Amino acid sequence: MRVVIATAALVAFAGCSKPEAEAPVDLAPGLYEVTLGGGTMIALKSDQRTDSICFAPANVLACPREPLSHILPAWDGCADEAQEPQGNVIRGARRCSDRKTPVTIEYAGSHSTDSFKIEGSLVQGSDEGGGVMHLGSGEFSISGKRVGDC
Repeated sequence: MRVVIATAALVAFAGCSKPEAEAPVDLAPGLYEVTLGGGTMIALKSDQRTDSICFAPANVLACPREPLSHILPAWDGCADEAQEPQGNVIRGARRCSDRKTPVTIEYAGSHSTDSFKIEGSLVQGSDEGGGVMHLGSGEFSISGKRVGDC
């Protein structure tokens, strides 16, 4: 059983196999049951914590490279930053510097042909007066498992 432990600097599997050293595999197109965990202000595109998302053949190859743009709604004043893939690692960030309260999301995880797991954190910046509350900051996880065809 694979267990994913993700921190800002480390993604490792129990045992000897590391996703960055594995031969790269493509995420299969299809219907995925996606679950969002954690207590941040992040929500799936459906504004729910669990949803079925169809990954069509045209966008399934891009999903591990830029997962947030396929799973979460776009946010004004933000840019997604994907890191070059290594093996089956998913790693990147969403930076929102053009907002009154800047937001940074950093995430790491891995994928197989029919599932993915991402863990990350959301940190809100502060305004000059320090009057903005940071209710949305915290850790989150997003997991998906292929359950069939679209």
